[in-house]
Amino acid sequence: MIEKLKRNLNTALGNEKSDIVLKNAFIVNVFTQNIEQGDVAINGDTIIGIGDYSGKNEMDCTGDYIAPGFIDSHVHIESSKVTPEIFSHILIKKGVTTCIADPHEIANVLGMSGLNFMIDNSKKSVIDIFYMMPSCVPAVEFEDNGAVLRAEDLACFINDDRVLGLGEVMDVPAVVHGEENMLNKLCLFKNKIIDGHCPQIDNKWLNAYMNSGIVTDHECTISEQATEKVKKGMYVMLRQGSAAKNLKDLLPAVNDENFHRFLFCTDDKDIVELTEKGSIDECIRIAIKYGINPIKAITIATLNSAQCYGLKRRGAIAPGYKADLVILKDLKNVTIKDTMKNGKIYTEDTIDYSKLDVKSFINMKYIDKDIFKIKAKSNSINVIRVIENSIETKKEICDVSVKDGHIKKVNALDVLKIAVFERHKMTGKYCVGFIQGLGLKDCAVAQTIVHDSHNLIVVGSNDKDMEVAVNSIINIGGGIAIASKGKVIENLSLPIGGLMTFNDPKYVIDKLIIMNNISKEYGIKDNLDPFLTLGFMGLPVIPEIRITTRGIFDFTKNKFIDLFC
Repeated sequence: MIEKLKRNLNTALGNEKSDIVLKNAFIVNVFTQNIEQGDVAINGDTIIGIGDYSGKNEMDCTGDYIAPGFIDSHVHIESSKVTPEIFSHILIKKGVTTCIADPHEIANVLGMSGLNFMIDNSKKSVIDIFYMMPSCVPAVEFEDNGAVLRAEDLACFINDDRVLGLGEVMDVPAVVHGEENMLNKLCLFKNKIIDGHCPQIDNKWLNAYMNSGIVTDHECTISEQATEKVKKGMYVMLRQGSAAKNLKDLLPAVNDENFHRFLFCTDDKDIVELTEKGSIDECIRIAIKYGINPIKAITIATLNSAQCYGLKRRGAIAPGYKADLVILKDLKNVTIKDTMKNGKIYTEDTIDYSKLDVKSFINMKYIDKDIFKIKAKSNSINVIRVIENSIETKKEICDVSVKDGHIKKVNALDVLKIAVFERHKMTGKYCVGFIQGLGLKDCAVAQTIVHDSHNLIVVGSNDKDMEVAVNSIINIGGGIAIASKGKVIENLSLPIGGLMTFNDPKYVIDKLIIMNNISKEYGIKDNLDPFLTLGFMGLPVIPEIRITTRGIFDFTKNKFIDLFC
């Protein structure tokens, strides 16, 4: 350590050549909000100096911009549908050198073994993956998920350097009402970072919520919400995922005085969008397009996240900082030329895609289409309406036609049946309801991705296709299936907890593109990701109305409601 420091000091003084020098670059200074021109000298994984240097290896960066490596401040790797190792190779190509992941998806299925899998697999990552330990497994006490994690379970991770704190605290009532299990987790992580999740929270509840040590939120959907939370001292994440695209709507809240309190995150983004549109690089592009200064946008993507999460010597280009850098051909369009991690330019490595030792995570019986018949209690029902580019929903009341005591059809446009089945413990619990706004016709889609309990969800235009899609998912041990005219058209197996696969990302991408195209052929709206959208229809901690294995849940009333009005 001392010898390394002595060499770095000597190199910084110009008495010795550095390992590598990035020559004649435009350097993004996130401290001063300026662009400087000069060299960046690097020894090993550390930036030694900025100025005029010579190196054993020199890379001409004339005309290029060098920015700090991007940081995704909140992401669920499982939503990409690939393992952390594979995920890291996708992100580094997008300039992301660090991500802060919350593995509560796999934890809700597999508990501690799921957490250990994610952390162990991350050791093969080509970027730094830090973790926030799941606070809500289950998301709320009444959920039927696969595991329960309490404070005593999470205590073993408290001193792990890769664990930065407690993940998004979704059960807001449990915090505000001081429920003991929740308070135990909050107290356990009181000296670390605690992430929040508090959509549509009022002033006094927010005051109480923040008294528990929660410092971030990524559930703002309008700029006024973001402004109020920043005023209280929160960090607000500007989210651009596959289903929830809130970034553009939140940008009016960002100004010269408060921009240091904003972060970028993707939250949930599938592998196709990550590959085609990008990760945090897309967030920067969107921010610049809608008026944010490019240097401020890069600061939000780098230094702000590093400071929020206590990641020392990251998020900036400065002496003594980690040499995680992005070389850009173009600043405004964030055109990435190279990514440097730990002082080395990333070149695509060979990944071992060999099959992992996993078992089926579907613990339920095959179903019959008659399960979707609904006895009519009245002539009107509560319907979940999808909101475009959002994971929030609205409650609609629709009239129904009745035949032989059962619902024959819903008298409204674009309404489908939707159902959720418990798939972890063979309880037989299920619920059938209705959803509006997907556009699907003559088809059914089923999957084991249902945040956060990840039971089995299906939506369809007819009962037979719904039956076939569900039973297909049971056959393949978890994943996604599309059925029409009584047959399976296409499916994707996700054997790791019904959420992820160990397959080559090209295989996964090709499959998802095919399935997305099929869904469009059967009416899914062009601006909807059917699989990620469907995956949020069972999450009761998001406004306004959801479907769970125990019934229809109204977020605004914080209680279950009957399907019939």
